[in-house]
Amino acid sequence: MTPRHAISAYQNAIQTTPPLQAVVLLYDGILMRLHNAATAAARGDYGEQFNQVLRATDLLRGLLAALDSGQGGSLAERLRDTYEANMRAMMTTVGRPNAEDCLHRIADGLRELRNAWSDIAGMPPTAAPSPVA
Repeated sequence: MTPRHAISAYQNAIQTTPPLQAVVLLYDGILMRLHNAATAAARGDYGEQFNQVLRATDLLRGLLAALDSGQGGSLAERLRDTYEANMRAMMTTVGRPNAEDCLHRIADGLRELRNAWSDIAGMPPTAAPSPVA
């Protein structure tokens, strides 16, 4: 998924889904891809890890593009900084021996944000996925 596709996916989602729910669903997509990336890293499949990380960063770019600094003020700026830091952190995990742990930590932080948005949207929180045996 290219950044243009991520932005397009976000724009399509907001046309059919209430905006707060769309944000939560995008976070769900990011978390799913981080889980897949961590699983791929554990297998040593760095190509798949890269693909999943790239897809997660594309979704974060979609969220980033939707931020409105004029309306969101300092909160929008902090979210922008958070999204950008997470995108950089995700990309640096590819091929590293500790990638699985790093990706889980990144996912934990994004899950907290996801659950804050889900609380505002009146949606249920999500827990960390169970480890795959």
